[in-house]
Order: sequence, then C-alpha cells, then structure tokens
Amino acid sequence: MKNGGSEIVSILENTYRRYLALDPGLPLVLALWTLATHVFDCFDAFPYLAITSPTKRCGKTRLAEILELLSANGLRTVSATPAVIFRSIQMRSVQREALTLIIDEAESLSTKSENADAVRQILNAGYRRGQFVLRCEGTSEKSYEVKSFPVFCPKVIVLIGALPDTIADRCIPIRMRRRKNGETVGRFFYTPALHGARHTHKQITEWAKASHERVKRRYRGRDLTFLEDRESELWMPLLAVCMVAAPERTESLKTIALGISHSKQSEEPHEYGVLLLRDIRNEFNAEQEVRWPTAKLLEHLNKLDENPWPTWSRGRGMDARGLARLLRPFKIEPHNLRMPDGTVVKGYERADFEDAWATYLPPLPAATPLQPA
Repeated sequence: MKNGGSEIVSILENTYRRYLALDPGLPLVLALWTLATHVFDCFDAFPYLAITSPTKRCGKTRLAEILELLSANGLRTVSATPAVIFRSIQMRSVQREALTLIIDEAESLSTKSENADAVRQILNAGYRRGQFVLRCEGTSEKSYEVKSFPVFCPKVIVLIGALPDTIADRCIPIRMRRRKNGETVGRFFYTPALHGARHTHKQITEWAKASHERVKRRYRGRDLTFLEDRESELWMPLLAVCMVAAPERTESLKTIALGISHSKQSEEPHEYGVLLLRDIRNEFNAEQEVRWPTAKLLEHLNKLDENPWPTWSRGRGMDARGLARLLRPFKIEPHNLRMPDGTVVKGYERADFEDAWATYLPPLPAATPLQPA
C-alpha cells in the first residue's frame, strides 16, 4: 500500500496520544516499537520498554493494555514465575512467532528473593538473540534431561519507581505522568478499543509481511555513531523500522533517541569509583588546579554533602586510604608532590586522571586543558 507505513505510524501515535498524557517524542517511540515487535526476527537485540512513574494513576496500566492490543502476540501478566516466562516464550518460538511479554506491577524485581533473582537473570539475558535458560525436565532422576528454553523476545516492564540497574540498562525508558491541568485524554473502554485495535493490527501485519526484508536490510551492518554502544544497540531496531515505514521521521527519531539516552545516562546511579572520578574532575576544574595534595583533595570531597564521601567509613568521612583504594582499579596512585614552598607531600596531579576521565566519564563541553605551573 502506498505510504502505508507512514499512515500506520500516525495511527499508532494518535492512539497513544488519545488515551495517555505523554511527553513530546514518546508517541513516535511507542509507535515504532510497536511496529518493530511485528518484525522482531530481523534483529539481533531488541530494547525493552521500561514504563515507570513516580506514583500511581499516571497511565502505566493503560499503556500496557494498549501495547498488549497492538504489539505482536501481546501477553500481559502479573507475578509471573520464571517458568511461566520462558515457557511462554518457547511456545511462540516453536510456532516461529514473537511473543511480546508485558510484565505489570514489576516492583518485586527490586526485592531479594529466589523468584526475583531468577526473573532478573532471564531479563538480563533475554534482550539478545541466542540467549537461553537451561532446565532439567523429567519425572525422575533417571529420566532427567537438560533442555534449553529461549528467552529472547520483546518485553515491557511496568512499575512504580526504578528498575535494577542491569535491567534498566537494557530498556528505553517511558516515564509516565499524571495529566496536567487543562490536559485531556480520552476515556478508555476495553471492548471498543479491542475492536478498533483489530483493524489496526491487521494493517500492521500486512505492513510487516511486505516490509520484512527491507527492515532487515536497513538493520544489518548499521550503527548509530551518535550513541554509545549499548544505546546504539537498543535504538537500532526502531531506526531500521522508521527508515522503512516513515523515512521522513528519521531525523526526528534520532533527536528523540539522543535526548532520551542522555537523560537516562544522567540519572543512572554511579559506581563509587566512577562517581569519585567525576567529583575529582569537578574539583580540579572548579579550582583550576593542576595538582592536589591528598589532604586538600579530601577536604573538598568531604564537603560534598549530596555525595557519599562525608559519611564514608561509618560517618568518619573519606580518608587517604579509602581514596587510594577506590582509585587503584583505575591505575591511579598517590605520589610525592613538590609544592611551591618547597615542601613535599603526597597527592595527585591532573595528568594522573586524564586517561580514566576520558575512558569512564562523558566529555565536558569546551574543556580547556591547564598547563602546569
């Protein structure tokens, strides 16, 4: 059908806008992700959607219901066991179909339990092609055999709050909110929505059959150089679909992807070592120094009330030993510094950190290197 892809993308965008209060750009992301589930076997990796909100009544469940109606073989579940998850994926895999698994009320993923651990392991592995879990099957010890179950499929994870870091790293975040004063959304009635979705679903299926090979060609051998490795891997399926279905929207999608990825990166919790590198870089730049005695650097770090250093070591604050321990994995060691007054003290120079900053931290805009005094 002529211009069918663009029309379907617009229909999907309007459906999400009609029922949900969404920030700009998200309807296009949701529309393309929905289309991508129908050509899922084109891809070597596929991003999860993390549908989160700071509190209840923000539209998360409504979005999950719409995704279930429009995605490829949507299945929405609550409190699914690991066995239910991988067996459901296997059933569709045997039929050479994709299952779009929608895990609602997923707050339990952040708890410590055997079930939560097993589900997290499946989710950590299941965004890439070729990943399996191994389980013993049989009725007795003599008849047991090891079977592999695929875990690769499109997934949506819905919860209040935040996901564990390793799962969030595999997701495109869709942050929901309550509608603002004067902002209206349509009432959602499931049965009429189901009938309307059937027609749209048929259009998507026809588009997917006609466009499958073109999407695969767009995907193979491409990279998004404006994004980091993991983010590029996550966004590439949506870009491939966009280039086939609605090529005129490609630049808009790139802008949206860059914005979401930067926001996601800025909100990620940092490991202590990386956080320390960032704070030390900030102190070097703020004070325009090229060398810091350990004592002076610790004094500045222990004044950063919003960071963990003042309460480090059971409230005693960061000390020289703790500082050296955190920096050692980055091959940064304290050494003797000769100060302008002729004294020699232990400390660090800016040059000691340059390689680690370049490797583990995002670049600073318009940074001006300092020259040693």
